[in-house]
Amino acid sequence: MPKVRRSWASSKSDDNGSVGTLARAEESSALGKLSFVSLCLLVFAMPWEDAITISDFGTSVRLIGMVTVGLGILAMIEKGKVRRPAPGHILIALFVLMAVLSYLWSLYPEGTLVQSFSYVQLFAMVWLIWELAPRVKEQMWLMRAYVLGTFISGVDTLYLFFSHQESVYQRYAGAKLDANDLGLIMALSIPMSYFLLLHNKGWMAWVCRLQLVLAGTTILLTASRGATLATLVALSIVPLTQARLTARQRIAVLLTASLLICAALFFVPESSWERLSTLPNELERGTLTGRTIIWGAGWEIFRTHPFFGIGANAFRPIVSRVLAEPIRLGDRDPAPPAHNTFLSVLVEQGIFGFALFCALLVSLTLSLRGMPPFPKRLWMVSLAVWAVGVSSLTWEMRKPTWFFFGLIMAQCGSMAQKHLAHSRAPGFAVVQRPQLLLAHEPRP
Repeated sequence: MPKVRRSWASSKSDDNGSVGTLARAEESSALGKLSFVSLCLLVFAMPWEDAITISDFGTSVRLIGMVTVGLGILAMIEKGKVRRPAPGHILIALFVLMAVLSYLWSLYPEGTLVQSFSYVQLFAMVWLIWELAPRVKEQMWLMRAYVLGTFISGVDTLYLFFSHQESVYQRYAGAKLDANDLGLIMALSIPMSYFLLLHNKGWMAWVCRLQLVLAGTTILLTASRGATLATLVALSIVPLTQARLTARQRIAVLLTASLLICAALFFVPESSWERLSTLPNELERGTLTGRTIIWGAGWEIFRTHPFFGIGANAFRPIVSRVLAEPIRLGDRDPAPPAHNTFLSVLVEQGIFGFALFCALLVSLTLSLRGMPPFPKRLWMVSLAVWAVGVSSLTWEMRKPTWFFFGLIMAQCGSMAQKHLAHSRAPGFAVVQRPQLLLAHEPRP
């Protein structure tokens, strides 16, 4: 029975050594380990990517990404082989190819060229996750890196609140991020941090508890209504997993919830609660701060260019010509974004590009069917949080989007590899199968 209850993340879940042999065969070289450390640093910097800007170059995350890609390519050359791509990788490659080809008919070719290059970089990041994090152990480190990175932007948000430095009127957002973007970054971290809380002990468990409290408080300080809805979806992971928790884990969850409630009551100002309380009225009769007007203009553009769209990154300048009254025009925001990822992809890449994007989401969802119950719920909830959050944000170009997609594919790939290794092990049908069904339960 101790073997049956072992953690799903353990790399020693086999009795005959088949999985252990496979793991040893995949041990990285010194260059591979350095590449993985650089990848972890890149993931760590995602939640505060706008905090540090290098003059005439871009953000510090861009520099880290370039170094990571270079090291990753060298590591793959040294290894002399690449992994077989998952269906999701093929769909992403086709989606990126569609964006690059849209330069040929783009209404804003300069912007399309820039975004095409960015899409190629994002695909490289997804592939590096696939190559450098083939096992659950590495994937867990990437999850920790993202969760730890949220402390930078979260603590900075608290600092701005205590020093009365509003990002916009009565709203607070650290790391120079937009309040709505920061809210979704934090909402996406909640299921992941909850998952790590249940699979770690000691100091890391307390780090996850503090992060959950900080994430909830930060979301409320941003007063982002879309992020608040996404957070409600994120919290659904708690009732979905309660039946599988031990008494000690339930106490830990209750303690974390109590800390979050206390922090919300102590830190969050009345202005945030007032703004969040307008959500039902905005959904029923409002314009969601002008978003519905932008969506209507975007739909009119789509009707004019339905099949191939207007070109990647062309939504902002083109929609500003359609709007009867420009919205948020200024030095910082020269034209309004789509404020809806799905509409943005539909307008910019047409029906064909939108079909590829939807096929990718369906592929990610279907790939979760073969995963154990707990991680399956984690990623199903995470996908739902992302879908709700990006319904009011333009996030097809944001790094967290493609990081989560890449991590889901990597984890599904590692699960399939582990199942394959077990199926080839002697005595699998008699000894290993019961263990395989239960080995993914949370650690007592």
